[in-house]
Formats: sequence, structure tokens, C-alpha cells
Amino acid sequence: MANSTQNVLFLTNCELGQCNVAIAVAEEFILRDKFTVHIASFRPLAELIEKINRKSASSKPAIFHEIYGPCMEDLAVRSGVGLITHKPGVLGTIEGFQKVNRAMSSWTPQEYKRASERCVDILKEVQPDVIVLDPILHVGLEACRGFTSRLVVLWPVPLKDVVILNQPRAKALWQYPITGSGYSYPLSWTMILPNIYLLLRAALLMSIRHSPSVETRQVNESSGRTPFPLKSAYEGESLHLTPAFPEMDFPLSVPTNVISCGPILRQHLPLSEVDPGMEEWLKRPTILISLGSHVRPTEAIALQMAKGIQLVLNKHTDIQVLWKLRYDWRDSVAFQDTLGTFIDSSLVMIVDWIEAGIAALLETGKISIYVHHGGANSYFEACKFGVPQVVLPQWLDTYDCATRVEWLEIGAHGSQNTAPGIEANEFSDAINKVLYSSKIRSQAGIIKELCKTTEGRVFAHDQISRFAFR
Repeated sequence: MANSTQNVLFLTNCELGQCNVAIAVAEEFILRDKFTVHIASFRPLAELIEKINRKSASSKPAIFHEIYGPCMEDLAVRSGVGLITHKPGVLGTIEGFQKVNRAMSSWTPQEYKRASERCVDILKEVQPDVIVLDPILHVGLEACRGFTSRLVVLWPVPLKDVVILNQPRAKALWQYPITGSGYSYPLSWTMILPNIYLLLRAALLMSIRHSPSVETRQVNESSGRTPFPLKSAYEGESLHLTPAFPEMDFPLSVPTNVISCGPILRQHLPLSEVDPGMEEWLKRPTILISLGSHVRPTEAIALQMAKGIQLVLNKHTDIQVLWKLRYDWRDSVAFQDTLGTFIDSSLVMIVDWIEAGIAALLETGKISIYVHHGGANSYFEACKFGVPQVVLPQWLDTYDCATRVEWLEIGAHGSQNTAPGIEANEFSDAINKVLYSSKIRSQAGIIKELCKTTEGRVFAHDQISRFAFR
């Protein structure tokens, strides 16, 4: 019997880079207090859902349902892949795809079957009016195919990653750089053949080289499911939501069922309430550096970045730097020799964690440049607040981000010749390029005005609500 309660079910991975948009929209549903919110994910996300419920005044706290099995981070660790860092170009891109497939194919047959069946059980138990799906949650995508509930695919990525296979005249082959390649947009004629080759190699890797064992395929086929890896999550019958406006990506042909919401960020408190000391320190224009929660630089990379910062600060005496750094810099003599004077004079602040969150800092208007690794969340945060970007890509989609900010003229690629490494002079040159460019600041401001036209999480909530009962 169908449940009389209006239920929305979020099926998502638990890694923050992947689930942040789902959590942001789920919190909006909790705030509205009309639907009962169910969130299905792997165990690591349970603590965050409990924290959200404790802070919420809603009479309908979110209900967490655990998906049994290893999360993406578990798979990466046990497969020996770890981070999927790779170089751009043909060989590097192939290496990146191999790493992803090796990690995602390391499910045991029993684990994969159990996770798939658990997702089906959750769907049967909840009987959702609408399902909001993370497109990379493969077991969730499989489970949804057998249900009549309306399906919304909530993408945490720019439009290219949603609709690239829908482009007319086979443009994916000859106009758009394949993810991870680091090629420019539009493709130069010399890059078209390598791009085509990489697309074919990617298809081969996905379908053959790193597919599961025969036993795994038999487990999936016996239950009526497609062998891993699955096809694209894009389907014409579903509603697809993305944080990106078309103006924030390469020119694309976008199907009518793909809706741009604008950056989908979680609500946050002002910096003055969360960290008044940090707000007090932000007296002068600041370069914010944060390479994401997973990037832990080697000493060689940390030193090159430190030397790049030194070059910038020697040239711009009115600038300061806030650096979120996961590296034991205090015990490095070379690091102290490079930046010690600036740290002692409070022109450089190095922190392990930013309690207030990146958005709260960008919102202050004191951040002149946001240096990040090219993750989608970082890109959308910078766009929303009109902050010029310097991108230091590390893997797959982060290379697209570096190409994207150059194409849109809202920032610069900070390691064009050395990625995924970083070289001091190239890094400092990219920062100086942005600091000196009125065009980049102007274009970033135009994107900011565009992002003001919607509040992404609210717009996504409203789209999902209407779709559930249309």
C-alpha cells in the first residue's frame, strides 16, 4: 500500500564533493516541513544527517537509511588507487580513467549485490513520491529503474558533464576536450585526433578492461541488472538539475529536461558569527588558497606553492594570503625560510581547516582570488560570489575546470605546464595575471550578477516539488 505521507528520497554517495548539492537541497526540504525527507547513503554520511537534525527546528527530521557496502573512498583505498591524480594529455588521461575504473570495479560480487538489493528495499519501504538521485551512485541508479516514482537526477557538476553525449554532429569528438585531457576549448585541429582516440579508449576501458569478474557480471545479470559500469545517468524521461547556468560553461546544446538552478550551496552563517577573529584579520585584499579536502601536497609541491606566494607578496605589498594547507609546514626549514617572515607578520595565515566554510569567506568581498584544485563545488562557490579563480588541476574534471575559467575569462590556469605538479614562477604568474586583469574581474562580476537571479537550492527544491506532482 502506498504511503499517504509525501516522501522525498535522496539517494547519494557520502563523499562531500559529491553529496553537497543533495544535502543543500535536502535541508531546504527539511526547512519547508512539507515532505518527509529520507536520505539513503553509506554509513559515513549518517553523522552529518544527525547533526543537521539536531540543528533543525523541523517537526519532520530527516530519516537516514544506510546503504550497505563500501563507499567510493573505501573502494579507492582498498584498490590501491588512492587519489586519482594524473597528468593531462593522452597517457595521463588514460591513466586517470584506469584508476577510476580500477577503484569502482573493486566491489566484490556479494557487496555489489547486497548494496543493490538494499537500495531496492529502501525504495519499497519509503515509497517515495519523488527520488532525487546522485548520478554517480551506480547501485542507486540501477535500483530506480524498476520503480514508477518520479526520478530527478541532481548533478553536482557543470553542464558539459551532463549533456556531452547529447551534442549534435558528434561534437564530443571534435569540439569539446575530453575530461582529464587538459585540452583547450574549442579543440585545435591538432588535438582532434588525440581527443577521438581518448574517447574510444575511455569507452573501451569502461566496457572491457576494468569491468567486474565473470562472477560479478553473473550476479548482476541474474538479478536483471546491467553489469558495472553503467551507462550515463541521463535519460529523457527524468528531470535533470544542475548548478550551472549555460553562461558558466562552454557553448552547449541543452535538452529541455535539463534545468539550470544556479550554484546549489548549503546555507551558512556569516563569518562574523562563526569566526569573528577571521573576519577581523580580513582587513586587506586576500588570496584564498584551498585545494580541497582530499589534496595533501608533498613537501616539494608545498615548497613550490610557498615560493610562488613569496614572489607575489614581494610584488604586492597590499595583499595577504589565507592558505588551507594539509602539510606539516612548521617542521620544514625550507618552508619557514620561504614564508616565515610573512607568517610572523600575519601577511600569511596557514590553517588546517576553515570552520566557517569557504562560502562565508567569499561572501565577505575581501577575497581577491580563490586558488583551488578545480572541484565543482569550489568552481560554483567562486562563481556565485564573483571571485576570480586560479585553478591548479589534479585529475579528470578538474582539468576541465581550468580550461573553463580560461575560456570564460573568469580566472587562470595556474599549472598549465606542470600539472598535476605546481611550479613557483608559473603559479605566481597566474596570480599576477588575475590581479592585473580588469577583464577577468569584470567577467567574474557578470557571472555573480547572473547567479543572483536564483538561489540554487531553493530553485532546485521548487523544481523537484512541482515535478513530483505534475
